[in-house]
Amino acid sequence: MTKIKSECIAVESSFVSSLWYNYTSRKLIVIYKSGSLYEYSDVKLKTFKKIKKAKSIGVALHKEIFKIYSFTKIK
Repeated sequence: MTKIKSECIAVESSFVSSLWYNYTSRKLIVIYKSGSLYEYSDVKLKTFKKIKKAKSIGVALHKEIFKIYSFTKIK
């Protein structure tokens, strides 16, 4: 059986297109509708799960990710 190492999901949001999470590296990539990509480092799995289940992805990102985790702008 192959272990899943990452997950990419399309989301319903006014400013986010999709989220990609790597279970091994604990990196979250947020792909914005503007075309920008940001990578957030050392994001806990429980945090990613909270964001996935949130009614508003934008609110969840503001509460759980922004100003908490370091990031790199990829594009």
